[in-house]
Amino acid sequence: MRRLKISSLLVAFFLAGCQSTTPVDPIQPIDSSIEIKEHDGTMSDVISHAGIISPEVALTFNGLADNETMQRLLNVLDQFDMKATFFLEGMRVAQEPVLVKDILARGHEIENGTLTFPDMKDLDYEETFKEIFLANQVFEEQLGYTPHYVRSRSGDATDNMRLATEALNMKGVVESSINPSDRNMQSAQEIIDYIGRFLNSGSVIHLNTYINPAIVDVIPLLAQLTDEKGYTMTTLTKMMEKQYQVKSLEEIDGYDAIQLNPDYENVKPNIFYRKNTSKKEIALTFDDWASEERIKEVLDVLGKFNIKSTFFLIGKGVEKNPQLARLILEQGHEVASHSYNHVDVTTMTPEDLQEDVMKAHRALTHALQESPLLYFRPTQGVIDDKSAKTIAATGVKSIAMYDIASFDWNLDYTAQDIYNRVISKAAPGKVVVMHILDGTKTVEALPLIIEQLQSEGYSFTKMSTWIEEDSNEKVN
Repeated sequence: MRRLKISSLLVAFFLAGCQSTTPVDPIQPIDSSIEIKEHDGTMSDVISHAGIISPEVALTFNGLADNETMQRLLNVLDQFDMKATFFLEGMRVAQEPVLVKDILARGHEIENGTLTFPDMKDLDYEETFKEIFLANQVFEEQLGYTPHYVRSRSGDATDNMRLATEALNMKGVVESSINPSDRNMQSAQEIIDYIGRFLNSGSVIHLNTYINPAIVDVIPLLAQLTDEKGYTMTTLTKMMEKQYQVKSLEEIDGYDAIQLNPDYENVKPNIFYRKNTSKKEIALTFDDWASEERIKEVLDVLGKFNIKSTFFLIGKGVEKNPQLARLILEQGHEVASHSYNHVDVTTMTPEDLQEDVMKAHRALTHALQESPLLYFRPTQGVIDDKSAKTIAATGVKSIAMYDIASFDWNLDYTAQDIYNRVISKAAPGKVVVMHILDGTKTVEALPLIIEQLQSEGYSFTKMSTWIEEDSNEKVN
């Protein structure tokens, strides 16, 4: 650790050089020297989305607008009972403590927006450390606490920010998952339209208080949008406290259950299509990935009929919104792999195929915080002997196929078309494949199919029940 001398005049200049035009009393320098803590190369997390199951969204703001605008913004947030996180530069906290304490008194959260709001990408490690450290000092002096998070003016994280926040034992650098770039001076409706396209549980919305006056008018529209979609606005800290992803991949049992294995020629894969039974049972399964809205619609239908299913998920999609995979699991369904990149497995080299299978398994494992079923369903249900052996050699216990293709992925199919196709082929022990895809008629067809099959005396089961029974029968 090295001590960097900084003159009292320089610190006072930093604290006085804010954007506010409001006359303020002179600020006393906090300290005349800073200990620059050397980093060891470890970087803090970059936080842009929270892995949570509950339908909550963090509303965040950068900077302080003029007092009149801030009062209007705070009043409209109060009106709709919205709580937000404000990332404020340290010098504004020092110069406008009354306004800042009013923000806190209204139930909002204030975090580190650096000291002087510079362009952080232009700063080296020492300058970055100084910006964050001095802002923390201001928070401690004026507000009595040390911030947990930091965000730059642009909302982008730099490596030096990550190094400095780790050295300072802070929780991370905050970016965002939804940034409508209100600095482009869009209307309130244009900003809301943008937010609405990307909104999901765990989102971090980034707005600025001091650039576009339309931000105040965004709040009523945002309240309406979140109410319609069933979301609650909250602070970043409260949302992050609800994260379920507490283990790193390597800490999860079974994360390495799927491995690369070039010795696949003599492997005997278990390929399962259907259950040999006269009992009126059907396995209803789902492939692919979709938006949160579509996934919840499918889960709501299954929940209404108390049906548990098997979901084969695309790893690449799961990585973007891992909490949705966990939501499927927590509602009593089971999860298995539908590959990572969703490519025809018969067209891939053995090396690429095994890499894809392993990558999908690890994406699902991290999302679920436990190992998924060691089943694999190939894209479009296409498989051959070589690809089956290649997949099984990685540690996949069963290649889980199906014998009723609903064709619900076809955008030209109506709900009646999907219904007719499934019902006409239904029989004891059959495995039905449907899809969680946006824009299809799956959600409309699903209750019709379930009601008809139940009226014919069918019950529904998970694939694992049949596959495990089948494996036991083969052993015995």
